[in-house]
Amino acid sequence: MPDPLRVLIVDDERLARRSVRSALEEVGGVAVAGEAESVDAAAEQVRTAHPDVILLDVQMRGETGFDLLDRLDAPVQVVFVTAYDEHAVRAFEVNALDYLLKPVDPDRLAEALQRARQAETALPNDEEATPDAFQYDDLFFYEEGCRPRFIRIREIVFIAAAGNYTELHLTDGDTALTSTTLSNWTDRLPNAHFARIHRSTIVNVERVATVEQGDGRTYSVHVEGRDDPLSMSRRRARALRDRLA
Repeated sequence: MPDPLRVLIVDDERLARRSVRSALEEVGGVAVAGEAESVDAAAEQVRTAHPDVILLDVQMRGETGFDLLDRLDAPVQVVFVTAYDEHAVRAFEVNALDYLLKPVDPDRLAEALQRARQAETALPNDEEATPDAFQYDDLFFYEEGCRPRFIRIREIVFIAAAGNYTELHLTDGDTALTSTTLSNWTDRLPNAHFARIHRSTIVNVERVATVEQGDGRTYSVHVEGRDDPLSMSRRRARALRDRLA
């Protein structure tokens, strides 16, 4: 059995810390490494207790959780816990693992800590991994106009090139136009779940319903929630069909 994740709770309100601790009691495989009510106390706890994850309040008396991040040298994963969602954009800019709203939902907390476990057990010398690589349950952030938006990677059905942009087609039928190139998506998406089926299309293999051979050298890929099939070249068909077999 793996060692429990060591969690540090940082919040300037005692009742808030108690609430987070109660939520942690419903999550298995964790141990509270300590509590802190200020940035100074938290920085000291990080140095002495060596937590794996910090559950960090954003707004504290006269300081913020971001002030703590500026003082940390040791690698530690951060999950922001706050009553407000206005800091979400900055939280993900500093590579926070997740962003939870108070009162903390134990199921959401368990999900965030599971991602922390996956990151802890990832092989650091995996040649296919990059610092910017996504995991299947990660959130992708982008701005839609002036409105920030978060999309779970697993909710992407397929990605299609759209000129200098890419269009994400999602499980709820919605679409999102992003400036991320198709090549960049290819490099960042988890290979176990996504495949390039055409020079202009990436598909989530978990969302593929059927693959049919058409006339000549073409194939049709039917995905969830879409009536029209996607085209696939013969060169890429064999590899995909092997993965779905």
